[in-house]
Amino acid sequence: MGSEYSLLLVMCVGGGALNIITTTNTQERDYETMFKTVKGKVHQATLSSLTRNALSRELDSYSEVCEALKIAELLLGFLSTGGDPMMSLVTYLQDILKMVQRIDKHILQALGRCNLRHCVSLWQLLSSLRSENMLRLKRESFSGYPSEYLMSLTEENKTELKGFVSRGNVDQWLLEMHEFLLLNLGRPRAIGDFNPAWSVKETVCAYMDRKEVEVPAYVEERFPANLMMSQIVETWKYAVTAKQNLMTEGWTG
Repeated sequence: MGSEYSLLLVMCVGGGALNIITTTNTQERDYETMFKTVKGKVHQATLSSLTRNALSRELDSYSEVCEALKIAELLLGFLSTGGDPMMSLVTYLQDILKMVQRIDKHILQALGRCNLRHCVSLWQLLSSLRSENMLRLKRESFSGYPSEYLMSLTEENKTELKGFVSRGNVDQWLLEMHEFLLLNLGRPRAIGDFNPAWSVKETVCAYMDRKEVEVPAYVEERFPANLMMSQIVETWKYAVTAKQNLMTEGWTG
């Protein structure tokens, strides 16, 4: 992280202006380097599916998700210097950063499920929930992305994705796919790094391998191999919508 970002964090805590952190665009930060730094200082663990589901239920509005995400980003900045992996996030916010009075109690209660070892996984979840909320609100979370990654799905693609999602518990794969496209594909130079003709499955699996994250067996067995990177944005959107439909009112097509 650069000195500008460190100064921004100090301003957020010292000046009580948490909202200032939203002024930096996701694509202007090197999150992969930041995550590696944090993991090197504070052992990180993946949130359990039970905790992910509870957080998703409790942070049930776009504004709450955005506020929680800002807090997660603030914490990641400070954890680049170290911390106790088992310390509660709320304890850290209260005793170390002295800022619990400026955080909504409902959000604090939700974050109370997490320790410092969950910060990277929490960021991954909250950034995805933000995009999911924008999708429900019919707002574009990938505005300005190269058109080469925005191609439509065929009806056959949709049928295959429904079949994949219907197996249940595909959340971790959708989180990894979202993180990949959020951090890598919004820049103009992305086309040179990630060919739109490449396979979504192979590309995201390679991304997970670089992070030393295990690819779920159900991805190898069931995720459609014919989906191209040119369709990755619509693939993620459709899969998330299909999952939501399955959980609520059944398939809507």
